[in-house]
Amino acid sequence: MAERDTRFSSNGQVFISQVTNTDALLKNLSASGLCIESSGFMDVIPKTRYSIDIVPEKEANVDKFSLEIESRWVKAKMKSSESGFVIVVPPGTTGKSLLEQYIGYLSSQQADIEENANHDDSQASGSIDISIENH
Repeated sequence: MAERDTRFSSNGQVFISQVTNTDALLKNLSASGLCIESSGFMDVIPKTRYSIDIVPEKEANVDKFSLEIESRWVKAKMKSSESGFVIVVPPGTTGKSLLEQYIGYLSSQQADIEENANHDDSQASGSIDISIENH
């Protein structure tokens, strides 16, 4: 079994015109796949190709881009749905270049979060010396 690419949490928006008109969130992203969460039903058919537009969060400084994806799985819940996809965009396209820029941004964000968490842990586990003087 091939090793799965590192996935990065995202707050980007996704538009799949053939599937839904509801809000969809790019839940996570890697170089080879992504997970989309929607506040409504997504009529996604497994092993079907779709064209999507991804709008990264403003702080990423990455333009909106399009990708070709293929659905792998769907989880429908009472008031939401989640779908997993593999990216099938051919290398060298504009979408691939912007995807790489966006993953670079998400990677640096995740590294900052982990560094801050490690810093907080090291401060929390440090010892405190208290001396009491008798007067």
